[in-house]
Amino acid sequence: MASRILIQPGQIWQPSSSAVPSRRIVDLVKGIVSYTCDLAAPPGEASQMVSQQLFRRWIRENDVSLVGNTGEKVSPSAELAKKIVSLRKAHGMTQEDLAEKLGLSRSAVAALETGRSSSTRKHVPTLAEIFGVPVDFFLTGMVEAETSMTVTADEADLLGLYRTLSPELKLKLQRLAETLTRQA
Repeated sequence: MASRILIQPGQIWQPSSSAVPSRRIVDLVKGIVSYTCDLAAPPGEASQMVSQQLFRRWIRENDVSLVGNTGEKVSPSAELAKKIVSLRKAHGMTQEDLAEKLGLSRSAVAALETGRSSSTRKHVPTLAEIFGVPVDFFLTGMVEAETSMTVTADEADLLGLYRTLSPELKLKLQRLAETLTRQA
């Protein structure tokens, strides 16, 4: 089963190989991850941008682990609030949209998303249903799910070629593909 990884600003991801640089996530906007490989860079300064899909692929292919977070440790309710915000944004929903689905006011959703609500936990099952994730996601940030994908013959050929590349060339190819996609 594949694990779904929650990507958040401030996280530091370190590959098992010292030949591959670590990455610190600077920001996450509309499915694009801004990150830097210069861990000494000032917070907020990004040098690279890739899609969440490519970032997650880099994590899987380079045996990467989460080693830190540049932010202060936060309370469990604040962590839960971050997950709610991330899921809402990933689903292209506004606070008003989520409020309607939960049967709450927009200000109540804002309270859930800032960790100010003491009733957050009672909404977790409904939130899990709305976002299509197991309840465990809100506790661990990981989701075990089987995935299947149908690929065309061209896509299978490209995937086969991609898998023969070194990690460095894979990153270069990912950047090129993202550049070409933005230009299209």
